[in-house]
Amino acid sequence: MSIRSPGWSGSRACRCSSARRDRCECSMNSDSPSLLTLKLPKELGGLEADLRTQFLTTEAASRKDGSAGWNETFTTTSAAIAAARLPEEGFAEVAASATGGAAWPPFAGTFPMSGRAVAAPDGVVLTGRWGFASGIVDAAWVVAGCNSELGPRWAVIPVEQVTVHDTWQVSGLEETLSHDYSVDNVFVPHSRLFDLSQPPPRGGILHRLPMYALISPDHCGVSLGIARRALDELAIAAAGKNRLTSAAPLDERPAFQRDLGQADTKLRAARALVLEVLDEIWAAGAAGEPVEDELVQRARAAATHAADTAVEAASMAYRRGGGTVLYQDHPLNQCFRDAHAATQHVHVTDEMYELVGANLLGKAPD
Repeated sequence: MSIRSPGWSGSRACRCSSARRDRCECSMNSDSPSLLTLKLPKELGGLEADLRTQFLTTEAASRKDGSAGWNETFTTTSAAIAAARLPEEGFAEVAASATGGAAWPPFAGTFPMSGRAVAAPDGVVLTGRWGFASGIVDAAWVVAGCNSELGPRWAVIPVEQVTVHDTWQVSGLEETLSHDYSVDNVFVPHSRLFDLSQPPPRGGILHRLPMYALISPDHCGVSLGIARRALDELAIAAAGKNRLTSAAPLDERPAFQRDLGQADTKLRAARALVLEVLDEIWAAGAAGEPVEDELVQRARAAATHAADTAVEAASMAYRRGGGTVLYQDHPLNQCFRDAHAATQHVHVTDEMYELVGANLLGKAPD
């Protein structure tokens, strides 16, 4: 089912479910400049923040609400990549479309090469369908990966020219509304195509980092923020809680205290590893040194470990939370679903553990 076709001009207001609106601070709204501009090039007045700052900001947003944190960081990433890499004419066109005094309009993006671009005078004709477009209901533009005669390219398209499909019927991160979208024979001028293999014409240290290094704070911040929220909620729920036949309130039981303390320690350890590797990447970039593949692999392994640790913490919190966590609007139920959903992104994968192990054995892949 299509929920939006070319020419759609619906509201870009917050789409939080009514059951959880009391916890939503509308941080998905573009009125949050510190998040919206987190990765924008300085030429646009963006913060172009270091990786540690990006992680801390994303973690804080995700601790309030996993879906809001996810959308903030991933829509910001899509917007910033386009802002840094579009040719000058396309950059000016998109910047001129921003409203409400913003320097740059809201974006959604899916970077896999799911489109086919056929050469046309002054541009390409694009056809394709993309999934997992987080925040697309609030976007003015989308970034879409495609294969062309010149190789991989990324197209920037007005959202009015895409069809959004109502596909986001999921368990976890439901409020990101990460629907599919498609285009059919849409013309995209060369001025709105860019190549990730070339140096960006705008931006500083941040936008010269390898792509997987650039997005590492996103995944880590979301997973660890969700998990920390789960432990916060569990500590509140456990206070004086007496389960049927239990000899003591939950928060007075040593077994529970051990589980909570262990989960907290594991989260802090995962967080320390993330910050260590993010700082190492930034230091290399700031010094003008190449960010080696081995370091990027360690960053992705740290992100995978953070996601794994977050699932463990959220699962423990769900198990200990009692019968009321079965209700979908319970914060521990939401944290459980969100933590698991975050593990399905391509950035976090067990293969990174294999690559780190191969490097340690001197068997680095080609």
